[in-house]
Amino acid sequence: MKSSDNQRLQIGAWRVDPALDEISRDGTNVKLEPRTMRLLGCLAKHAGQVVSVEKLLDEVWTGVVVTPNSVYKALAELRRVLGDSPKEPSYIANVLRRGYRLVAPVAPWVDPSAVPSEDSVAAERMNAALRGSLTTTTVSDKSIAVLPFEDMSEKKDQGYFADGMAEEVVHLLARVPGIRVIGRSSSFQFKGKNEDLRVIGSVLGAAYVLEGSVRKSGNRLRVAAQLIGTQDGSHLWSGSYDKDFDEVLQIQDQIAASLVRALQVAVGVDLPSRPILKSAPGYDLYQRGRHALDRFDKVGFESAAGYFEQALALDPTSIRVAESLALVHLYIAEWGYAPPREGFERARISCERVLRLHPTSAMTHGQLALIHSIYDWDWAAAVRKIQSALALDPRDPGILVTAAIIHLSLDRLDEAAAFYNAALALDPLGAISHAGLGTISYRMGRLPEAEARLRAAIEVSPTFLWAHWTLGTVLLAAGKLDAALAQMQQATSEGGADAGTALVYHAMERKAESDAALVRATNAYAEHSAYVVAQVHAYRGEIERAMAWLDRAYCQKDVTLYRVKGDPLLKNLEPDPRYKAFLHKLNLPE
Repeated sequence: MKSSDNQRLQIGAWRVDPALDEISRDGTNVKLEPRTMRLLGCLAKHAGQVVSVEKLLDEVWTGVVVTPNSVYKALAELRRVLGDSPKEPSYIANVLRRGYRLVAPVAPWVDPSAVPSEDSVAAERMNAALRGSLTTTTVSDKSIAVLPFEDMSEKKDQGYFADGMAEEVVHLLARVPGIRVIGRSSSFQFKGKNEDLRVIGSVLGAAYVLEGSVRKSGNRLRVAAQLIGTQDGSHLWSGSYDKDFDEVLQIQDQIAASLVRALQVAVGVDLPSRPILKSAPGYDLYQRGRHALDRFDKVGFESAAGYFEQALALDPTSIRVAESLALVHLYIAEWGYAPPREGFERARISCERVLRLHPTSAMTHGQLALIHSIYDWDWAAAVRKIQSALALDPRDPGILVTAAIIHLSLDRLDEAAAFYNAALALDPLGAISHAGLGTISYRMGRLPEAEARLRAAIEVSPTFLWAHWTLGTVLLAAGKLDAALAQMQQATSEGGADAGTALVYHAMERKAESDAALVRATNAYAEHSAYVVAQVHAYRGEIERAMAWLDRAYCQKDVTLYRVKGDPLLKNLEPDPRYKAFLHKLNLPE
Protein backbone atom coordinates (compact mmCIF):
# COMPACT_ATOMS: atom_id res chain seq x y z
CA MET A 1 0.00 0.00 0.00
CA LYS A 2 1.49 3.33 -1.06
CA SER A 3 1.31 6.15 1.43
CA SER A 4 3.07 9.32 2.40
CA ASP A 5 5.95 8.83 4.85
CA ASN A 6 4.07 10.45 7.74
CA GLN A 7 0.58 9.05 7.09
CA ARG A 8 -0.86 7.22 10.08
CA LEU A 9 -1.61 3.60 9.26
CA GLN A 10 -3.45 0.60 10.63
CA ILE A 11 -1.12 -2.42 10.41
CA GLY A 12 -2.83 -5.47 11.79
CA ALA A 13 -3.94 -4.56 15.31
CA TRP A 14 -1.48 -1.67 15.63
CA ARG A 15 -1.94 2.01 14.92
CA VAL A 16 1.30 3.31 13.40
CA ASP A 17 2.27 6.99 13.61
CA PRO A 18 5.55 7.53 11.68
CA ALA A 19 5.67 11.24 12.55
CA LEU A 20 5.99 10.33 16.25
CA ASP A 21 7.95 7.07 15.73
CA GLU A 22 5.19 5.47 17.78
CA ILE A 23 2.88 2.48 17.54
CA SER A 24 -0.10 1.85 19.79
CA ARG A 25 -2.52 -0.94 20.57
CA ASP A 26 -5.19 -1.44 23.24
CA GLY A 27 -4.17 1.75 25.03
CA THR A 28 -0.44 0.87 25.05
CA ASN A 29 2.02 3.17 23.26
CA VAL A 30 5.42 1.91 22.15
CA LYS A 31 8.22 4.22 21.02
CA LEU A 32 10.34 2.87 18.16
CA GLU A 33 13.83 3.81 17.12
CA PRO A 34 13.59 5.98 13.97
CA ARG A 35 15.31 3.33 11.87
CA THR A 36 12.98 0.63 13.15
CA MET A 37 10.03 2.82 12.17
CA ARG A 38 11.53 3.31 8.71
CA LEU A 39 11.92 -0.45 8.43
CA LEU A 40 8.24 -0.96 9.29
CA GLY A 41 7.30 1.81 6.85
CA CYS A 42 9.29 0.20 4.05
CA LEU A 43 7.57 -3.16 4.60
CA ALA A 44 4.17 -1.42 4.73
CA LYS A 45 4.87 0.44 1.49
CA HIS A 46 5.46 -2.95 -0.19
CA ALA A 47 2.81 -4.82 1.84
CA GLY A 48 2.11 -8.29 0.49
CA GLN A 49 5.29 -8.24 -1.62
CA VAL A 50 8.62 -9.91 -0.91
CA VAL A 51 11.24 -7.29 -0.02
CA SER A 52 14.84 -8.41 -0.35
CA VAL A 53 17.53 -7.68 2.23
CA GLU A 54 19.33 -5.61 -0.40
CA LYS A 55 16.25 -3.45 -0.94
CA LEU A 56 15.82 -2.96 2.79
CA LEU A 57 19.46 -1.90 3.06
CA ASP A 58 18.99 0.58 0.19
CA GLU A 59 15.77 2.14 1.53
CA VAL A 60 16.28 1.99 5.32
CA TRP A 61 20.05 2.24 5.71
CA THR A 62 20.58 4.75 2.88
CA GLY A 63 24.11 6.12 2.91
CA VAL A 64 25.19 3.88 5.81
CA VAL A 65 27.63 1.01 5.32
CA VAL A 66 26.32 -1.99 7.27
CA THR A 67 26.09 -5.74 6.81
CA PRO A 68 22.90 -7.79 6.30
CA ASN A 69 23.24 -8.74 9.95
CA SER A 70 21.91 -5.26 10.82
CA VAL A 71 18.71 -6.09 8.91
CA TYR A 72 18.31 -9.40 10.73
CA LYS A 73 18.73 -7.75 14.14
CA ALA A 74 16.33 -4.91 13.31
CA LEU A 75 13.69 -7.34 12.04
CA ALA A 76 14.03 -9.47 15.15
CA GLU A 77 13.49 -6.39 17.32
CA LEU A 78 10.50 -5.28 15.23
CA ARG A 79 8.94 -8.72 15.53
CA ARG A 80 9.45 -8.64 19.29
CA VAL A 81 7.70 -5.29 19.61
CA LEU A 82 4.80 -6.37 17.40
CA GLY A 83 4.39 -9.62 19.34
CA ASP A 84 5.05 -11.66 16.19
CA SER A 85 6.40 -15.19 15.81
CA PRO A 86 8.82 -16.18 13.00
CA LYS A 87 7.37 -19.70 12.97
CA GLU A 88 3.69 -18.62 12.76
CA PRO A 89 3.92 -15.03 11.54
CA SER A 90 0.92 -12.73 11.57
CA TYR A 91 2.97 -9.66 10.68
CA ILE A 92 6.35 -10.40 9.02
CA ALA A 93 6.95 -13.63 7.11
CA ASN A 94 10.41 -14.89 6.18
CA VAL A 95 10.50 -15.98 2.50
CA LEU A 96 13.41 -18.39 2.25
CA ARG A 97 16.37 -17.05 0.28
CA ARG A 98 14.28 -14.14 -1.04
CA GLY A 99 13.58 -11.73 1.81
CA TYR A 100 10.67 -10.66 3.99
CA ARG A 101 6.98 -9.97 3.43
CA LEU A 102 4.49 -7.97 5.54
CA VAL A 103 1.45 -10.24 5.68
CA ALA A 104 -0.73 -8.19 8.05
CA PRO A 105 -3.47 -6.02 6.47
CA VAL A 106 -2.48 -2.38 5.93
CA ALA A 107 -4.91 0.53 5.67
CA PRO A 108 -5.12 4.24 6.41
CA TRP A 109 -5.90 4.79 10.08
CA VAL A 110 -9.56 5.70 10.60
CA ASP A 111 -9.89 8.05 13.56
CA PRO A 112 -12.89 6.94 15.64
CA SER A 113 -13.71 10.60 16.35
CA ALA A 114 -14.34 11.08 12.62
CA VAL A 115 -17.08 8.46 12.55
CA PRO A 116 -20.47 10.23 12.57
CA SER A 117 -21.82 8.18 15.44
CA GLU A 118 -21.99 8.78 19.13
CA ASP A 119 -21.37 5.13 19.82
CA SER A 120 -17.65 4.79 20.60
CA VAL A 121 -17.94 1.01 20.73
CA ALA A 122 -19.28 1.03 17.17
CA ALA A 123 -16.36 3.22 16.12
CA GLU A 124 -13.91 0.68 17.49
CA ARG A 125 -15.78 -2.06 15.60
CA MET A 126 -15.17 -0.09 12.42
CA ASN A 127 -11.42 -0.09 13.07
CA ALA A 128 -11.53 -3.79 13.98
CA ALA A 129 -13.27 -4.51 10.69
CA LEU A 130 -10.70 -2.47 8.80
CA ARG A 131 -7.88 -4.38 10.45
CA GLY A 132 -9.36 -7.62 9.18
CA SER A 133 -10.45 -6.58 5.70
CA LEU A 134 -8.20 -4.04 4.02
CA THR A 135 -5.52 -6.03 2.22
CA THR A 136 -3.31 -5.51 -0.77
CA THR A 137 -3.92 -7.10 -4.16
CA THR A 138 -1.06 -9.53 -4.62
CA VAL A 139 -0.74 -13.09 -5.87
CA SER A 140 -0.17 -15.37 -2.91
CA ASP A 141 -0.18 -19.11 -2.32
CA LYS A 142 -3.51 -18.72 -0.52
CA SER A 143 -5.59 -17.24 -3.34
CA ILE A 144 -8.22 -19.17 -5.30
CA ALA A 145 -10.54 -18.42 -8.21
CA VAL A 146 -13.58 -20.63 -8.85
CA LEU A 147 -14.42 -20.53 -12.54
CA PRO A 148 -17.99 -21.08 -13.82
CA PHE A 149 -18.69 -24.78 -14.19
CA GLU A 150 -19.34 -25.99 -17.72
CA ASP A 151 -22.75 -27.39 -18.67
CA MET A 152 -22.07 -30.76 -20.34
CA SER A 153 -25.72 -31.81 -20.46
CA GLU A 154 -27.04 -33.04 -23.79
CA LYS A 155 -29.64 -30.25 -24.01
CA LYS A 156 -27.32 -27.61 -22.60
CA ASP A 157 -30.15 -26.54 -20.30
CA GLN A 158 -28.35 -26.78 -16.96
CA GLY A 159 -26.25 -23.62 -17.23
CA TYR A 160 -28.05 -22.02 -14.30
CA PHE A 161 -27.27 -25.05 -12.15
CA ALA A 162 -23.63 -25.20 -13.27
CA ASP A 163 -23.17 -21.52 -12.38
CA GLY A 164 -24.91 -22.09 -9.07
CA MET A 165 -22.63 -24.99 -8.19
CA ALA A 166 -19.58 -22.78 -8.71
CA GLU A 167 -21.17 -19.94 -6.75
CA GLU A 168 -21.86 -22.21 -3.79
CA VAL A 169 -18.19 -23.19 -3.69
CA VAL A 170 -17.23 -19.50 -3.73
CA HIS A 171 -19.66 -18.87 -0.89
CA LEU A 172 -18.18 -21.71 1.15
CA LEU A 173 -14.53 -20.83 0.62
CA ALA A 174 -15.10 -17.13 1.29
CA ARG A 175 -15.98 -18.05 4.87
CA VAL A 176 -12.74 -19.93 5.44
CA PRO A 177 -10.11 -17.85 7.24
CA GLY A 178 -6.63 -17.66 5.84
CA ILE A 179 -7.32 -17.65 2.10
CA ARG A 180 -8.25 -14.99 -0.44
CA VAL A 181 -11.16 -16.09 -2.60
CA ILE A 182 -11.63 -14.13 -5.80
CA GLY A 183 -15.11 -12.63 -6.00
CA ARG A 184 -17.68 -14.24 -8.24
CA SER A 185 -18.12 -11.19 -10.46
CA SER A 186 -14.41 -11.35 -11.39
CA SER A 187 -14.00 -15.10 -11.85
CA PHE A 188 -17.23 -15.31 -13.86
CA GLN A 189 -15.76 -12.85 -16.38
CA PHE A 190 -14.02 -15.89 -17.85
CA LYS A 191 -17.23 -17.81 -18.53
CA GLY A 192 -17.12 -19.43 -21.97
CA LYS A 193 -13.55 -18.28 -22.61
CA ASN A 194 -10.78 -20.78 -23.23
CA GLU A 195 -8.20 -18.59 -21.54
CA ASP A 196 -4.75 -19.80 -20.47
CA LEU A 197 -4.76 -20.50 -16.72
CA ARG A 198 -1.57 -18.49 -16.28
CA VAL A 199 -3.35 -15.47 -17.73
CA ILE A 200 -6.35 -16.03 -15.45
CA GLY A 201 -4.06 -16.37 -12.46
CA SER A 202 -2.24 -13.17 -13.37
CA VAL A 203 -5.39 -11.13 -14.05
CA LEU A 204 -7.18 -12.29 -10.92
CA GLY A 205 -4.16 -12.62 -8.66
CA ALA A 206 -4.99 -16.29 -8.01
CA ALA A 207 -2.55 -19.09 -7.28
CA TYR A 208 -5.21 -21.78 -7.82
CA VAL A 209 -8.20 -22.24 -10.07
CA LEU A 210 -11.11 -24.62 -9.56
CA GLU A 211 -12.71 -25.88 -12.77
CA GLY A 212 -15.77 -28.09 -13.00
CA SER A 213 -18.50 -29.50 -15.21
CA VAL A 214 -22.10 -30.63 -14.80
CA ARG A 215 -23.89 -33.26 -16.89
CA LYS A 216 -27.55 -34.17 -16.38
CA SER A 217 -29.22 -37.10 -18.09
CA GLY A 218 -32.75 -37.94 -16.98
CA ASN A 219 -32.62 -37.98 -13.20
CA ARG A 220 -28.90 -38.67 -13.08
CA LEU A 221 -26.39 -35.95 -12.37
CA ARG A 222 -22.64 -36.14 -12.87
CA VAL A 223 -20.40 -33.42 -11.50
CA ALA A 224 -16.63 -33.30 -11.97
CA ALA A 225 -14.17 -30.78 -10.55
CA GLN A 226 -10.42 -30.24 -10.39
CA LEU A 227 -8.09 -27.87 -8.55
CA ILE A 228 -5.17 -26.58 -10.63
CA GLY A 229 -2.16 -24.38 -9.91
CA THR A 230 -2.09 -21.38 -12.23
CA GLN A 231 1.68 -21.04 -12.34
CA ASP A 232 2.62 -24.54 -13.50
CA GLY A 233 -0.69 -26.25 -14.34
CA SER A 234 -0.20 -28.81 -11.57
CA HIS A 235 -3.31 -30.77 -10.50
CA LEU A 236 -3.76 -30.74 -6.75
CA TRP A 237 -7.11 -32.53 -6.58
CA SER A 238 -9.88 -33.90 -8.77
CA GLY A 239 -13.14 -35.66 -8.09
CA SER A 240 -16.31 -36.83 -9.82
CA TYR A 241 -19.75 -37.60 -8.42
CA ASP A 242 -22.52 -39.57 -10.10
CA LYS A 243 -25.86 -39.58 -8.27
CA ASP A 244 -29.60 -38.99 -8.62
CA PHE A 245 -30.55 -35.35 -9.13
CA ASP A 246 -32.50 -35.46 -5.85
CA GLU A 247 -29.15 -35.89 -4.12
CA VAL A 248 -27.75 -32.64 -5.50
CA LEU A 249 -27.21 -31.18 -2.03
CA GLN A 250 -25.17 -34.21 -1.00
CA ILE A 251 -23.08 -33.90 -4.16
CA GLN A 252 -22.42 -30.27 -3.47
CA ASP A 253 -21.43 -30.94 0.12
CA GLN A 254 -19.15 -33.81 -0.90
CA ILE A 255 -17.39 -31.60 -3.44
CA ALA A 256 -16.98 -28.84 -0.89
CA ALA A 257 -15.66 -31.20 1.78
CA SER A 258 -13.26 -32.91 -0.64
CA LEU A 259 -12.05 -29.59 -1.97
CA VAL A 260 -11.40 -28.14 1.46
CA ARG A 261 -9.58 -31.31 2.52
CA ALA A 262 -7.33 -30.83 -0.51
CA LEU A 263 -6.87 -27.17 0.33
CA GLN A 264 -5.85 -28.08 3.86
CA VAL A 265 -2.80 -29.64 2.28
CA ALA A 266 -2.36 -26.86 -0.25
CA VAL A 267 -3.20 -23.73 1.72
CA GLY A 268 -4.05 -24.78 5.26
CA VAL A 269 -7.73 -24.02 5.80
CA ASP A 270 -10.59 -25.48 7.82
CA LEU A 271 -14.10 -26.36 6.73
CA PRO A 272 -16.77 -24.23 8.44
CA SER A 273 -20.38 -25.25 8.91
CA ARG A 274 -22.92 -23.54 6.66
CA PRO A 275 -26.69 -23.46 6.22
CA ILE A 276 -28.15 -25.13 3.12
CA LEU A 277 -31.62 -25.60 1.67
CA LYS A 278 -33.52 -28.64 2.84
CA SER A 279 -34.86 -29.83 -0.51
CA ALA A 280 -33.55 -30.37 -4.02
CA PRO A 281 -36.58 -28.64 -5.63
CA GLY A 282 -36.07 -25.60 -3.40
CA TYR A 283 -32.38 -25.56 -4.27
CA ASP A 284 -33.21 -25.73 -7.98
CA LEU A 285 -35.58 -22.76 -7.66
CA TYR A 286 -32.95 -20.83 -5.74
CA GLN A 287 -30.35 -21.41 -8.47
CA ARG A 288 -32.82 -20.39 -11.18
CA GLY A 289 -33.40 -17.20 -9.21
CA ARG A 290 -29.68 -16.46 -8.95
CA HIS A 291 -29.34 -17.04 -12.69
CA ALA A 292 -32.19 -14.61 -13.41
CA LEU A 293 -30.64 -12.05 -11.06
CA ASP A 294 -27.49 -12.07 -13.22
CA ARG A 295 -29.44 -10.34 -16.01
CA PHE A 296 -29.39 -7.18 -13.89
CA ASP A 297 -32.45 -5.66 -15.50
CA LYS A 298 -36.12 -5.23 -14.57
CA VAL A 299 -37.22 -8.54 -16.09
CA GLY A 300 -34.37 -10.40 -14.42
CA PHE A 301 -35.04 -8.87 -11.01
CA GLU A 302 -38.76 -9.61 -11.13
CA SER A 303 -38.15 -13.17 -12.35
CA ALA A 304 -35.58 -13.74 -9.60
CA ALA A 305 -37.99 -12.49 -6.95
CA GLY A 306 -40.59 -14.99 -8.18
CA TYR A 307 -38.17 -17.93 -7.97
CA PHE A 308 -36.95 -16.91 -4.50
CA GLU A 309 -40.51 -16.60 -3.21
CA GLN A 310 -41.32 -20.10 -4.51
CA ALA A 311 -38.18 -21.48 -2.88
CA LEU A 312 -39.07 -19.83 0.43
CA ALA A 313 -42.54 -21.37 0.26
CA LEU A 314 -40.84 -24.79 0.19
CA ASP A 315 -38.29 -23.88 2.84
CA PRO A 316 -39.34 -20.82 4.91
CA THR A 317 -36.24 -21.07 7.11
CA SER A 318 -33.67 -20.86 4.30
CA ILE A 319 -31.37 -17.96 5.14
CA ARG A 320 -29.66 -17.96 1.75
CA VAL A 321 -32.94 -17.60 -0.13
CA ALA A 322 -34.28 -14.95 2.25
CA GLU A 323 -31.03 -12.98 1.86
CA SER A 324 -31.28 -13.17 -1.91
CA LEU A 325 -34.92 -12.06 -1.92
CA ALA A 326 -34.02 -9.04 0.22
CA LEU A 327 -31.16 -8.26 -2.18
CA VAL A 328 -33.37 -8.36 -5.26
CA HIS A 329 -35.95 -6.12 -3.58
CA LEU A 330 -33.17 -3.65 -2.80
CA TYR A 331 -31.99 -3.73 -6.42
CA ILE A 332 -35.53 -3.08 -7.67
CA ALA A 333 -35.76 -0.01 -5.41
CA GLU A 334 -32.20 1.21 -6.04
CA TRP A 335 -32.51 0.95 -9.81
CA GLY A 336 -35.78 2.84 -9.84
CA TYR A 337 -37.96 -0.07 -10.96
CA ALA A 338 -40.42 0.72 -8.16
CA PRO A 339 -41.45 4.00 -6.53
CA PRO A 340 -38.86 4.73 -3.79
CA ARG A 341 -41.26 4.59 -0.86
CA GLU A 342 -42.79 1.32 -2.03
CA GLY A 343 -39.52 -0.29 -3.14
CA PHE A 344 -37.32 0.59 -0.19
CA GLU A 345 -39.91 -0.22 2.43
CA ARG A 346 -40.44 -3.62 0.82
CA ALA A 347 -36.68 -4.14 0.85
CA ARG A 348 -36.54 -3.12 4.51
CA ILE A 349 -39.29 -5.62 5.43
CA SER A 350 -37.39 -8.36 3.57
CA CYS A 351 -34.19 -7.50 5.45
CA GLU A 352 -36.00 -7.60 8.78
CA ARG A 353 -37.34 -11.05 7.86
CA VAL A 354 -33.78 -12.26 7.30
CA LEU A 355 -32.59 -10.89 10.63
CA ARG A 356 -35.41 -12.68 12.43
CA LEU A 357 -34.08 -15.92 10.93
CA HIS A 358 -30.41 -15.04 11.27
CA PRO A 359 -29.50 -11.93 13.33
CA THR A 360 -25.85 -12.18 12.30
CA SER A 361 -26.40 -12.04 8.53
CA ALA A 362 -23.60 -9.69 7.43
CA MET A 363 -25.11 -9.33 3.98
CA THR A 364 -28.40 -8.09 5.43
CA HIS A 365 -26.77 -5.60 7.78
CA GLY A 366 -24.99 -4.24 4.71
CA GLN A 367 -28.26 -3.98 2.80
CA LEU A 368 -29.87 -2.07 5.66
CA ALA A 369 -26.87 0.28 5.72
CA LEU A 370 -27.54 1.06 2.06
CA ILE A 371 -31.24 1.67 2.76
CA HIS A 372 -30.33 4.05 5.60
CA SER A 373 -28.05 6.02 3.27
CA ILE A 374 -29.89 6.05 -0.07
CA TYR A 375 -33.44 6.26 1.24
CA ASP A 376 -33.48 7.33 4.89
CA TRP A 377 -30.52 9.76 4.71
CA ASP A 378 -29.76 8.58 8.24
CA TRP A 379 -25.97 8.53 8.08
CA ALA A 380 -25.33 7.62 11.70
CA ALA A 381 -27.57 4.55 11.30
CA ALA A 382 -25.91 3.72 7.98
CA VAL A 383 -22.44 3.81 9.55
CA ARG A 384 -23.56 1.70 12.52
CA LYS A 385 -25.05 -0.92 10.21
CA ILE A 386 -22.03 -1.08 7.93
CA GLN A 387 -19.81 -1.40 11.00
CA SER A 388 -21.91 -4.41 12.05
CA ALA A 389 -21.66 -5.92 8.57
CA LEU A 390 -17.88 -5.47 8.44
CA ALA A 391 -17.42 -6.95 11.88
CA LEU A 392 -19.44 -10.03 10.85
CA ASP A 393 -17.84 -10.51 7.42
CA PRO A 394 -14.89 -8.23 6.64
CA ARG A 395 -14.04 -10.11 3.42
CA ASP A 396 -17.27 -9.72 1.48
CA PRO A 397 -16.63 -7.49 -1.58
CA GLY A 398 -20.26 -6.34 -1.63
CA ILE A 399 -20.08 -5.17 1.97
CA LEU A 400 -16.79 -3.38 1.33
CA VAL A 401 -18.32 -1.61 -1.68
CA THR A 402 -21.30 -0.54 0.43
CA ALA A 403 -18.90 0.87 3.03
CA ALA A 404 -17.14 2.77 0.24
CA ILE A 405 -20.42 4.20 -1.09
CA ILE A 406 -21.41 5.44 2.37
CA HIS A 407 -18.04 7.14 2.95
CA LEU A 408 -18.08 8.63 -0.54
CA SER A 409 -21.53 10.05 0.16
CA LEU A 410 -20.11 11.68 3.29
CA ASP A 411 -17.26 13.11 1.13
CA ARG A 412 -14.72 11.13 3.15
CA LEU A 413 -12.73 10.27 0.07
CA ASP A 414 -9.62 8.62 1.56
CA GLU A 415 -11.71 6.17 3.56
CA ALA A 416 -13.97 5.46 0.59
CA ALA A 417 -10.90 4.72 -1.57
CA ALA A 418 -9.54 2.35 1.08
CA PHE A 419 -12.77 0.35 1.03
CA TYR A 420 -12.93 0.26 -2.78
CA ASN A 421 -9.32 -0.95 -2.90
CA ALA A 422 -10.09 -3.60 -0.30
CA ALA A 423 -12.99 -4.79 -2.47
CA LEU A 424 -10.73 -4.91 -5.54
CA ALA A 425 -8.21 -7.03 -3.64
CA LEU A 426 -10.94 -9.68 -3.41
CA ASP A 427 -12.75 -8.90 -6.67
CA PRO A 428 -10.15 -7.47 -9.10
CA LEU A 429 -12.56 -7.04 -12.01
CA GLY A 430 -15.28 -5.35 -9.95
CA ALA A 431 -16.63 -2.62 -12.24
CA ILE A 432 -18.34 -0.78 -9.37
CA SER A 433 -15.06 -0.47 -7.46
CA HIS A 434 -13.13 0.76 -10.51
CA ALA A 435 -15.85 3.31 -11.23
CA GLY A 436 -15.96 4.35 -7.57
CA LEU A 437 -12.22 4.96 -7.51
CA GLY A 438 -12.59 6.90 -10.74
CA THR A 439 -15.24 9.08 -9.11
CA ILE A 440 -12.96 9.72 -6.13
CA SER A 441 -10.06 10.71 -8.38
CA TYR A 442 -12.42 13.00 -10.31
CA ARG A 443 -13.53 14.72 -7.11
CA MET A 444 -9.90 15.12 -6.05
CA GLY A 445 -9.01 16.70 -9.39
CA ARG A 446 -6.80 13.81 -10.51
CA LEU A 447 -8.38 13.66 -13.95
CA PRO A 448 -5.96 11.34 -15.86
CA GLU A 449 -6.23 8.80 -13.05
CA ALA A 450 -10.02 9.17 -13.01
CA GLU A 451 -10.20 8.62 -16.77
CA ALA A 452 -8.08 5.46 -16.55
CA ARG A 453 -10.22 4.02 -13.75
CA LEU A 454 -13.49 4.67 -15.56
CA ARG A 455 -12.19 3.23 -18.82
CA ALA A 456 -11.23 0.11 -16.84
CA ALA A 457 -14.78 -0.09 -15.46
CA ILE A 458 -16.24 0.14 -18.97
CA GLU A 459 -13.79 -2.45 -20.29
CA VAL A 460 -14.83 -4.89 -17.58
CA SER A 461 -18.55 -4.11 -17.93
CA PRO A 462 -19.44 -2.27 -21.18
CA THR A 463 -23.09 -1.92 -20.13
CA PHE A 464 -22.30 -0.60 -16.64
CA LEU A 465 -24.95 2.07 -15.99
CA TRP A 466 -23.67 5.66 -15.61
CA ALA A 467 -20.05 4.72 -16.41
CA HIS A 468 -20.11 6.53 -19.78
CA TRP A 469 -21.79 9.54 -18.12
CA THR A 470 -19.18 9.70 -15.36
CA LEU A 471 -16.30 9.31 -17.82
CA GLY A 472 -17.91 12.04 -19.91
CA THR A 473 -17.94 14.41 -16.93
CA VAL A 474 -14.25 13.68 -16.27
CA LEU A 475 -13.36 14.42 -19.89
CA LEU A 476 -15.51 17.54 -19.69
CA ALA A 477 -13.56 18.73 -16.64
CA ALA A 478 -10.33 18.00 -18.51
CA GLY A 479 -11.45 20.15 -21.45
CA LYS A 480 -11.59 17.18 -23.84
CA LEU A 481 -14.96 18.24 -25.18
CA ASP A 482 -15.18 16.08 -28.31
CA ALA A 483 -14.23 12.97 -26.33
CA ALA A 484 -16.70 13.95 -23.58
CA LEU A 485 -19.50 14.31 -26.12
CA ALA A 486 -18.68 10.89 -27.58
CA GLN A 487 -18.99 9.29 -24.15
CA MET A 488 -22.29 11.01 -23.39
CA GLN A 489 -23.67 9.83 -26.72
CA GLN A 490 -22.69 6.26 -25.84
CA ALA A 491 -24.66 6.42 -22.60
CA THR A 492 -28.17 5.03 -22.57
CA SER A 493 -31.24 7.12 -21.84
CA GLU A 494 -31.32 5.46 -18.39
CA GLY A 495 -27.67 6.35 -17.98
CA GLY A 496 -28.10 10.09 -18.50
CA ALA A 497 -27.39 10.50 -22.23
CA ASP A 498 -29.52 13.63 -22.77
CA ALA A 499 -28.37 15.32 -19.58
CA GLY A 500 -24.78 14.53 -20.47
CA THR A 501 -24.99 16.00 -23.96
CA ALA A 502 -26.66 19.11 -22.48
CA LEU A 503 -23.60 19.57 -20.25
CA VAL A 504 -21.08 19.17 -23.06
CA TYR A 505 -22.96 21.33 -25.57
CA HIS A 506 -23.06 24.08 -22.94
CA ALA A 507 -19.27 23.86 -22.56
CA MET A 508 -18.96 24.00 -26.38
CA GLU A 509 -21.11 27.15 -26.34
CA ARG A 510 -23.67 25.43 -28.55
CA LYS A 511 -26.60 26.88 -26.65
CA ALA A 512 -29.46 25.73 -28.88
CA GLU A 513 -28.28 22.12 -28.79
CA SER A 514 -27.70 22.28 -25.03
CA ASP A 515 -31.20 23.69 -24.52
CA ALA A 516 -32.76 20.99 -26.71
CA ALA A 517 -30.91 18.21 -24.89
CA LEU A 518 -31.96 19.68 -21.53
CA VAL A 519 -35.61 19.69 -22.63
CA ARG A 520 -35.31 16.01 -23.54
CA ALA A 521 -33.60 15.27 -20.21
CA THR A 522 -36.28 17.15 -18.30
CA ASN A 523 -39.03 15.18 -20.02
CA ALA A 524 -37.21 11.90 -19.34
CA TYR A 525 -36.20 12.44 -15.71
CA ALA A 526 -38.70 14.89 -14.22
CA GLU A 527 -40.87 12.31 -12.49
CA HIS A 528 -38.21 10.10 -10.94
CA SER A 529 -34.65 11.49 -11.38
CA ALA A 530 -34.86 15.23 -10.76
CA TYR A 531 -31.31 15.30 -9.40
CA VAL A 532 -29.71 14.87 -12.83
CA VAL A 533 -31.72 17.84 -14.14
CA ALA A 534 -30.48 19.88 -11.16
CA GLN A 535 -26.90 18.95 -12.08
CA VAL A 536 -27.29 20.36 -15.58
CA HIS A 537 -28.84 23.62 -14.39
CA ALA A 538 -26.14 24.02 -11.75
CA TYR A 539 -23.35 23.45 -14.27
CA ARG A 540 -24.95 26.00 -16.61
CA GLY A 541 -25.00 28.53 -13.76
CA GLU A 542 -28.81 28.58 -13.51
CA ILE A 543 -28.84 28.67 -9.72
CA GLU A 544 -32.56 29.24 -9.07
CA ARG A 545 -33.60 26.40 -11.37
CA ALA A 546 -30.95 24.11 -9.94
CA MET A 547 -32.18 24.69 -6.38
CA ALA A 548 -35.77 24.13 -7.48
CA TRP A 549 -34.85 20.80 -9.05
CA LEU A 550 -32.89 19.76 -5.96
CA ASP A 551 -35.99 20.41 -3.87
CA ARG A 552 -38.00 18.34 -6.34
CA ALA A 553 -35.47 15.51 -6.02
CA TYR A 554 -35.82 15.72 -2.23
CA CYS A 555 -39.61 15.40 -2.44
CA GLN A 556 -39.29 12.47 -4.87
CA LYS A 557 -36.82 10.64 -2.63
CA ASP A 558 -34.62 10.48 -5.74
CA VAL A 559 -32.40 7.41 -5.35
CA THR A 560 -29.33 9.25 -6.71
CA LEU A 561 -29.55 12.22 -4.33
CA TYR A 562 -27.15 10.60 -1.86
CA ARG A 563 -24.34 11.62 -4.26
CA VAL A 564 -24.96 15.35 -3.75
CA LYS A 565 -22.19 16.24 -1.30
CA GLY A 566 -18.95 17.06 -3.11
CA ASP A 567 -20.45 16.68 -6.60
CA PRO A 568 -18.17 18.74 -8.92
CA LEU A 569 -21.14 19.57 -11.18
CA LEU A 570 -22.69 21.51 -8.28
CA LYS A 571 -19.69 23.78 -7.66
CA ASN A 572 -21.70 26.84 -8.70
CA LEU A 573 -24.15 26.17 -5.85
CA GLU A 574 -21.64 25.92 -3.01
CA PRO A 575 -21.49 29.67 -2.20
CA ASP A 576 -25.29 29.81 -1.92
CA PRO A 577 -26.51 29.41 1.70
CA ARG A 578 -29.51 27.49 0.40
CA TYR A 579 -27.17 24.74 -0.76
CA LYS A 580 -25.74 24.37 2.76
CA ALA A 581 -29.28 24.32 4.11
CA PHE A 582 -30.13 21.60 1.59
CA LEU A 583 -27.24 19.44 2.80
CA HIS A 584 -28.55 19.94 6.32
CA LYS A 585 -31.97 18.65 5.22
CA LEU A 586 -30.22 15.47 4.06
CA ASN A 587 -28.44 15.23 7.43
CA LEU A 588 -25.10 15.67 5.66
CA PRO A 589 -22.25 17.68 7.19
CA GLU A 590 -21.48 20.92 5.37
